[in-house]
Amino acid sequence: MGGSAALAALQRGAATEVRGVDPGLDRTGPIPLISLEEVGAWADLLVLAVPIEAMADVMRSLAPYLRPETLLTDLASVKVPVAELARRHLPRPELVVGAHPMTGSHAVGFAAADPDLFAGAPCILALSGGEAPYVVDRIEEFWQCLGAFTVRKSPEEHDAIAAALSHLPHVVAFAYAMGLPGDERLELAGPGLRDFIRIARSNPKLWCEILLMNRKRVAEEAARFTKNLGAILEALERADRPELERVLEKGRASVNELDRRQRTKPTGERRK
Repeated sequence: MGGSAALAALQRGAATEVRGVDPGLDRTGPIPLISLEEVGAWADLLVLAVPIEAMADVMRSLAPYLRPETLLTDLASVKVPVAELARRHLPRPELVVGAHPMTGSHAVGFAAADPDLFAGAPCILALSGGEAPYVVDRIEEFWQCLGAFTVRKSPEEHDAIAAALSHLPHVVAFAYAMGLPGDERLELAGPGLRDFIRIARSNPKLWCEILLMNRKRVAEEAARFTKNLGAILEALERADRPELERVLEKGRASVNELDRRQRTKPTGERRK
């Protein structure tokens, strides 16, 4: 995600220069590498693309070197904890606007970076209320320049949305994949199964941290899912075809609504 943002910023004109801080990057690659201290004193805008568990250390390390006017955004999948860390560790938290582009894949590392990753993707800006208005506008402009359309929410609203649209689906995919037979029957799997469990290829360490940070909201969504699954299983147990068809149709209707909204979503602008 961080590499994709860097490449997109260069290709789409959101930045004239980009520097990276990552010991895993190839120093002969397209993004020159500098130290965390150097980037804090150099950058106009910093994108913190690190695991949530590393966010506090990175903020603490950056804090002494940040210029007074440097803006910050991030790519974390959970926003309430990140907002709290910014208030605790950064000298000017009013210059920080958390962002979560709702896109990506299970692939990791700069080799998987895609400059078009954010094109047409929703990006939630998590606003705590203390941000300077010009900072919000500037960071919103940055993400829109990368091709995303932006939505402004509070950190709490973001975490509830992410639990429903991203975090619980990962839980369900991981849980189903745990029960797959580990033998030759897997050779008979079709594309439907592979599509369904694709996100279970994601990094377990990363997702462990995300789920723990948002566990209350994930639990709320899990309770809703359990209730819906129970309705299907009860209809099956009773061999109640009309009820089974009704609940399945309800699910299909939700997917159809998702498809309709995806077809009509804006691109590269702010959603009102």
